[in-house]
Amino acid sequence: MYSTLFLVRNADTEFSKDHKVAGRRDISLSAAGRAQSERLRDQLQTHELAEVYASPLPRAVETAEIIAEPLGLGVVRDPRLIDFDAGQWEGRAHADIGASAEYRRFIENPVSDGIPGGESLIAVRDRIASAVSQALADNELGATILFISHAGPLRVLLAHYLGMNLVHYHRLRLSPASLSILRFESEAGVPRLLTMNCHADPRPILG
Repeated sequence: MYSTLFLVRNADTEFSKDHKVAGRRDISLSAAGRAQSERLRDQLQTHELAEVYASPLPRAVETAEIIAEPLGLGVVRDPRLIDFDAGQWEGRAHADIGASAEYRRFIENPVSDGIPGGESLIAVRDRIASAVSQALADNELGATILFISHAGPLRVLLAHYLGMNLVHYHRLRLSPASLSILRFESEAGVPRLLTMNCHADPRPILG
C-alpha cells in the first residue's frame, strides 16, 4: 500500500509571458493559464483525489479550483505552499536578475547566501516538507493527494526527496501546469519519483 502525491506548478500568468519574477504578488491566471489548467483537469478526472491543497496565492488557488471543482472537492489553502519570498528580485525580469553579480553569488551558494532580502532555501524546504508530512499523516495510506504550488518551492521539495544537495535545485525544471508525482510507502519513508514535469495522461506512469 502506498500514498501518491501529485505536485502541480501553477499555470501561466501575464508575469510568465513577460518572464518576470512573480514572487508573492497577487497575480491571477492568464487566458493561456486557464486553458492549461483545464487540460490538466481533464487528464486528472479519472483519479480519485482525497484532498487538494494550494498555495494561497491567486494563481495557485485558481489552478486548483479548476481541477477540483468537477470532482466536488474544496481547496485547502496552505500558507506553507506559498512561493519564495523573492525579496529584492520580486517583479524584476529574469534576464536582469540573471545578469547581476548578486544572482551569480546566489547560484554559487544559494543555501548559505539565500535570496537577497528574501527567503533561504532551508526555510522553503522545511515549510513545504512539513506540509507534505501533515497531509500524509491526515490521510490514510493509499490516498492520492494534490498539491498546487510554484516552481521554486516544488523544485526545492523534489531536490530534498531525491537526496540532492539543495545547491543544485535550480537544475530541475518545472513548466507551468506541469505534473510531478511522488509515491510514499509510509509517512516517514523516502518516496519514489514516478515522473517530473509531465504534461501527458499520468495513468500509464502510475501502473
